[in-house]
Amino acid sequence: MDKILQQFLEVATLRNVSHAAKKLCLSQPTLTHNMKKLEESLDVRLFVRTSNGIKLTEYGEVLLEQTRIMRRIYDNTLIKMELLKERHERELKIGTGHAWWYLFVRELIDAYRVQHPAANIHIDVGNHLRQMDLLLSGDLDLFIGHEIHGLNKNAGVQFIPLFISTDRVFVRPGHPLVLKNCTIKDLADFPTIEITPDEMRYAHVVEDYQPKKQERIKLHLTEKILYRSNSMITCVDLAKSTNGLLPFPGSMAGYFAQFGLKPIQMSEEYTKGTIGVYLMREKSEDEHTQDILSMIHQYLEMKRHLIY
Repeated sequence: MDKILQQFLEVATLRNVSHAAKKLCLSQPTLTHNMKKLEESLDVRLFVRTSNGIKLTEYGEVLLEQTRIMRRIYDNTLIKMELLKERHERELKIGTGHAWWYLFVRELIDAYRVQHPAANIHIDVGNHLRQMDLLLSGDLDLFIGHEIHGLNKNAGVQFIPLFISTDRVFVRPGHPLVLKNCTIKDLADFPTIEITPDEMRYAHVVEDYQPKKQERIKLHLTEKILYRSNSMITCVDLAKSTNGLLPFPGSMAGYFAQFGLKPIQMSEEYTKGTIGVYLMREKSEDEHTQDILSMIHQYLEMKRHLIY
């Protein structure tokens, strides 16, 4: 808001130049001079001096009314600018797997919304290769997922390990394997249900695909029927209505139990991997990024007992 109009607002409100000068931290002669300049620029008389101070003329009353409106508009503009600034500066673009969303990320997001109610929030839930592609293109700030073996070391990303996760194999009640103590070989004759499987269009983020290929060969996934979907509820429906096997982190046992799915007993480990945070190296020391990482650790610790 214009400086002279701010000074006029104080003079017109207090109806006393000396009191207004004191409040504005100006000398009285300076303020008197500025008010005369304002009158000259408008070519009207704004004040009439009285024994008690000053009185506004009809022109002065009109200017006071309009200046108060301008002041409100100006103040509201500053508030909106600050909200817009927070919306962009505290914007959160985060990726996560289904399991980690269920385990702790959704509560982290709730807390973030309370801390930054004006901030934009974008959440991507799904495959870690797809999320790596989004990270490299700048569409994500960071994502939480399995460590990607064979990743190009020159990609400019940093992986911060969080915990080890072990997969279990979930099936419907009455499944032929439900009463057995199974080996990986026992699973070979049943379809496998893959939630958010890898897509070849994102294979470019991996420099060496051999570790992934070897794991799929070990689990007989290259020679069996596969049911695949990027929808969690679709995969749950498939597990409930077929003899399909649903491998997923054991931490999701509580989630799957509500649909009647239970893990089969295994005499050997299915798969396990390191779960962590991926982010671009150049953003690792950014204050905003550090705040988010701190919140991730905080809410993960609250659920650490549920990880297995």
